[in-house]
Amino acid sequence: MKFCPNCGNKNKESAKFCTNCGYNFKKRGNVADSMHSTNGKKKTIRRIVKEQNRSHKSTWAIATVVLLCVIAGGYYFLNIGSKSASSSNTATTQSANTSVSTGTTNDSTTTQNSGSNDTDTKLSSDIGPKETAAAIAYYADKSGLTGWENYLKANNGITIILDSDDTAMVSEKGQGMIYGVFNEQQDSNSLPKNVYTLGADNTVNIYHLSDEDDSDNPATPIKSISKDEIIQYINNHGYASDVKKLGSKVTLDQEAN
Repeated sequence: MKFCPNCGNKNKESAKFCTNCGYNFKKRGNVADSMHSTNGKKKTIRRIVKEQNRSHKSTWAIATVVLLCVIAGGYYFLNIGSKSASSSNTATTQSANTSVSTGTTNDSTTTQNSGSNDTDTKLSSDIGPKETAAAIAYYADKSGLTGWENYLKANNGITIILDSDDTAMVSEKGQGMIYGVFNEQQDSNSLPKNVYTLGADNTVNIYHLSDEDDSDNPATPIKSISKDEIIQYINNHGYASDVKKLGSKVTLDQEAN
């Protein structure tokens, strides 16, 4: 038995229409089937949506984990790189400082050695009478003064003859002493032609005497120059070592009256 949904009348199970109101039972079945089909589709859609939501959640979770790993890795490598660069810069700075320090020490040592060598090979202003005579003769020779050029060539030393009696032969008498430079390799007699006088202010008057020079016709200097200028010339031209060697071979001879 089945009841009519419209009037509630009992009908046979096989009845197609209600015997009371004529309700079409087949129409109800279509509606039920349609509702059943619709409900099935809704359930399927809900399941698909749920699965999609789960998939999206899983994707976002994986993406989040990957992003966190990338950030952590980047921070780690940046931190390590920064420390490495800092260590490298520190090492480079220390190395540079060491190099500069070493270079400064070497330069200082070189300068000290150079200064020591310069002191050893240069003439000072307070040289003694033998080196003074050697310096004056060397200057007159090397600067090409008349009668002096190549005067010291192949010499084995010079003799300085001190003469205070013949100062009338020169115009600039200095302190009253004529210093005659005698080179036995060049002079044929004992009367030197190359002479000089030395003033109280260390002015050197250099002469080359001729046969016409006497007390009535005194010789004039071919060069008047300070002792300091002569020493400077010797040092600037690198002649100091030769002058010192010559000075060791100078003989001072007081001429007898």
